[in-house]
Amino acid sequence: MKSGPLILSKSNLIKVFKRMIWFIITVVCGVYIGLTVLLFFAQKSLIYHPGKDFTSSPSDVKLKCEDVFFRTADGVMLNAWFIPADNAVFTVLFCHGNAGNISYFLDEAEFFNGINVNVLLFDYRAYGRSEGSISEKGLALDAEAAWNYLTETKKILPNRIIIVGRSLGAAIAAELASKHNAAGLILESGFLSVPEMASDIYPFFPGKFLASIKHPTIKYIKNVKCPKLIIHSADDEIVKFRHGETLFREAPPTKEFLKLNGSHNDCYNLCIDRYREKMLEFIKSLGTEVCK
Repeated sequence: MKSGPLILSKSNLIKVFKRMIWFIITVVCGVYIGLTVLLFFAQKSLIYHPGKDFTSSPSDVKLKCEDVFFRTADGVMLNAWFIPADNAVFTVLFCHGNAGNISYFLDEAEFFNGINVNVLLFDYRAYGRSEGSISEKGLALDAEAAWNYLTETKKILPNRIIIVGRSLGAAIAAELASKHNAAGLILESGFLSVPEMASDIYPFFPGKFLASIKHPTIKYIKNVKCPKLIIHSADDEIVKFRHGETLFREAPPTKEFLKLNGSHNDCYNLCIDRYREKMLEFIKSLGTEVCK
């Protein structure tokens, strides 16, 4: 006996359709929740990208260098390069970004050396030849150890130290400057906080609320008393321009702002003349004629 074609009633079609919809919703929600959980547990690896291999050395660009090591308050040994300049009055304590190590920032060292400013490039824990494992609290201790090296070992007066931070380093530099009376603070391509960055990069996820790593530059800069220079590119594709604008707006006087053009990593080279001019102007405004 042959059976005829299966014909679903209208009510059965509705039931099948509802089951399909609920199945799709369940799958989508499961994927969304899974990705949210993944972002939460992976945030450390998403933020910090330490490099162990050195790409170059100060001698490659004909810079004098003291290869030094010093310990943090929690006993971690850090590596740094102290690069002296002739007749220097000021010293830059440079807090680099989230990727690589100090060998990636020799252009910056060469720049400051070229305007007669000493520079200390130091590697955070787990970066380069520095020991330890990364944590937000640990990075603050690393910057503090670098400050202590300059003031205690090198005997450099606090009012002759300019703290400079780029990208992630801007948050670390701002926190350090909020605790000490430095000559000045320069923030380059800095973000408001990690939660604010998460909301920019992952707008469809509650990253702003899930971020356990904070680095709240906006909080620290409100307590920085020394003169401040905020530098940001209008074309920054990683840290949106609004971050730099807001940091400048919320920072107490005395403060200056430099607007650049170009990408997050290329804006300094692209606008080198404007960058150099503003740097010289800012350093001179700190009270001593150090550059010609």
